[in-house]
Amino acid sequence: MVLRLSERVQAIAFVTIVVLAVAGLYAAVQSLQPAAVRPLVIRHARLDVQGEGWSIRYDPVATANNTAFGILREASATLGFSLTYVPYEVPKGVFVTGINGSTNGDGGRYWRYWVDGTYGTVAADHQVLRDGDVVLWTFSIPSEGG
Repeated sequence: MVLRLSERVQAIAFVTIVVLAVAGLYAAVQSLQPAAVRPLVIRHARLDVQGEGWSIRYDPVATANNTAFGILREASATLGFSLTYVPYEVPKGVFVTGINGSTNGDGGRYWRYWVDGTYGTVAADHQVLRDGDVVLWTFSIPSEGG
């Protein structure tokens, strides 16, 4: 004997499965999101940007832009150089695509950053800075060092 479910029971089962799948996907996406960066005033952080044949130094006494991206964006506004980036939602963060007219992919070079000599492994807007940190952005071929 074969048990057949009514169309209504099948529809309810289908909707239940879809709702559970969406809830599971939402939970998975939320678990991938980095923690929010708490605003904090830092002192004597320094920013160095090394492009192809040019460099920029920004050395504020204090800043509330306490991420590797925040201090870069502040320097761009203060010193007047261009900055382009792409915001992403999953995982949440920004990807810098151009600084001072040098754009990712030009000559096989890409923008990368380091904080106190350590290569950035998270989106730059999630890399927290502390007093005295040195942020270095380089426009280089990925196999080259900073």
